[in-house]
Amino acid sequence: MLENAPATPRSQILVTGAAGRIGRLLMASLGQLHQMRGFDCAALEGTDSEVGNLTDLAALRRAMEGADVVVHLAGTKKEAPFVDDLVPNNVIGLYNVFEAARDAGVRRIVFASSAQSVAAYPAAQKLTVADPPRPSSLYGATKVLGETLGRFYFDKYGVEFVGLRIGWVLAPDDPVLRRDGYGRQIWLSPADTLRLFRCAVEKPDVGYAVVFGTSRTQSQRLSLHEARERLGYEPQDDVAAIPLGQDGGAANKVTATEKVSMQQAISPQFLE
Repeated sequence: MLENAPATPRSQILVTGAAGRIGRLLMASLGQLHQMRGFDCAALEGTDSEVGNLTDLAALRRAMEGADVVVHLAGTKKEAPFVDDLVPNNVIGLYNVFEAARDAGVRRIVFASSAQSVAAYPAAQKLTVADPPRPSSLYGATKVLGETLGRFYFDKYGVEFVGLRIGWVLAPDDPVLRRDGYGRQIWLSPADTLRLFRCAVEKPDVGYAVVFGTSRTQSQRLSLHEARERLGYEPQDDVAAIPLGQDGGAANKVTATEKVSMQQAISPQFLE
């Protein structure tokens, strides 16, 4: 637990998809700084949470009562049958989240978009958020839809929106990172994931923003300029610190470093 008060006012945050990997990370870590509530189709023991699904607008409205910020993680998380899976969760469910947030007077929606929103660009091309969306899948197209809805709800209703085009969230000891490949180009460590979402939640007066979110990567293919300028995000973990083909002992050392990085991400001086 933190010994000092957080540097920013304590907010009430609703996390959809709270039982997922990133959701659990945010519920546990941001819970030291803010009042957290979860929403998921599966129960998350030991938390203030509501069980429901994204097609249930009434359940979402109940969950959002009193919320200042909604972090929207829930939905189908990979390519899937469009009508049966993506439409209910990533289209209708997406709309329901925005509508429930507007009705509840939520100040900001933080949306877990994806690097898949631009995955159809050539692999060697470096990208900024000024480059037009170019998804390589229907799943990626639903993420672009979320960014577009965010623009509409901010312009029409004044609900702030931060779209995080997150890279590949992997633990630093994941074997993927010990191979010279795509994972090293778009890596986002768990500690930097926490930093990124904390910036998206706490940075004042964001308005509307879409940013890429990775750790420090080999080529920085996805530009972090907007994340730095708009959110004050600065990754601390560097894929260069994970040697190619490292053995288990080296992996354990990297994991220990990650634990320190995680603690730094929830320090009261984080945004100072």
